Amino acid sequence: MNTPPASPPSPVNAAAPSLPDVNAETYPYDLVQTLLDQTANFSMFAVPVAGYAVKATLTPNNPNDWFGLNGGYGFDLLSNLHRFEAIAQGCSGGIRVSQEVGQRTGTFHCLCLFSHDDYKWSPRQVPPPRIFDAWRSQEFVMQECEVTLGDKQSCQCYGIGRTFPIMVNGRKVLLAAGVANVMKGTAKFQGREGTLTFAGTITQQLGFLGNINLRVRDAEETIVSKNDLAPIETIQDPDRENTFVELRLLKKNKHVKTSFGPPPGGSRVSLITPSEMRSVRYSYIGEPRGPRTYMDAGQVLGPMSATVFFDLGAPPGTAESPVPFTTDEVYTFNSSRGESVGTVSCGVVDGISFGLKFPQAPGQPGVRFAGFGPITGGTGVFTGARGILTVNSLIGISPHTLSLMHCLHLVDTERRYR
Repeated sequence: MNTPPASPPSPVNAAAPSLPDVNAETYPYDLVQTLLDQTANFSMFAVPVAGYAVKATLTPNNPNDWFGLNGGYGFDLLSNLHRFEAIAQGCSGGIRVSQEVGQRTGTFHCLCLFSHDDYKWSPRQVPPPRIFDAWRSQEFVMQECEVTLGDKQSCQCYGIGRTFPIMVNGRKVLLAAGVANVMKGTAKFQGREGTLTFAGTITQQLGFLGNINLRVRDAEETIVSKNDLAPIETIQDPDRENTFVELRLLKKNKHVKTSFGPPPGGSRVSLITPSEMRSVRYSYIGEPRGPRTYMDAGQVLGPMSATVFFDLGAPPGTAESPVPFTTDEVYTFNSSRGESVGTVSCGVVDGISFGLKFPQAPGQPGVRFAGFGPITGGTGVFTGARGILTVNSLIGISPHTLSLMHCLHLVDTERRYR
């Protein structure tokens, strides 16, 4: 009996006909892009409040035992918030960042309770206590998290985070990152949807030193300013060992398509999403009548490729039950001449996503999502790179439209990128 010739392998998309067409236009691409960009973007720098270390430890028996050897189970962090601008530019030799910390604008308070890795998202419950181990990466719950800007302008959040211990020039450094959902707001933040991410260092005095990005929806433009704001009043650099590369990412144009990659298993899928990195200046000020923000996107720095893994069958995420996701990402930076100078490899290991609706476009699906993860490697000028990635983003689905606020926190003791 003659055996018919075998059929050639089917492409991934053809092998999975039940997958939705994420590129189809429910509404015009440009309209969805405009709706996604209706956000107030706060890029802030947190500097520990002097003298708060006495209260910061949650070690019951010894307030000076920051390693938690006597049973520590969390941190009570309090930092002053400052204006912050970190503008990256491609140059002939690689990438340089103009990083400035400005005047104080508010406070950041966060009660971090260490939890087991399998602890579920639970806004109203305190996790079973876990002893702090400064030599191991540990997850924590942001049980009480509040950003206050000016008089009675605040966002109260709930979230998750993780520590990342590393050795830098023979000494111990404890990095930390977190992601949180805005649960409640006052004054101009009242009733807002929003997401917070942070990445930086837990100091020896139990303070948090680093970048905080807060993004809230602002379709009415009551926070976003169409005009540039007063210049930043630069203060002495509080962190000379870390560089933060702030980025704005979108698709180059509506003709760039998103595709499904190999399925990772179960009901999870993978989305391969190309985008274009731009330098950006995120600016904000605090005013008696409430804060104002302004965004100024600059030069193209190069392409970024991300593979996003998530459960396609899960219902849209909510404040009580967000949908988790992870990513693998490669950032390729170009010089001012357009030549590749190096790459940064990283990905989200802890991510949360929430369903997104658009009153101006009923039926248009979207997702608000944010997360963090360690930098895992680099090439070229980024060889040996270490640090943390944070993402704070909104996307449309059908059409697959991007409005991404990313930050690469690079350990930079030699100031290679300043």
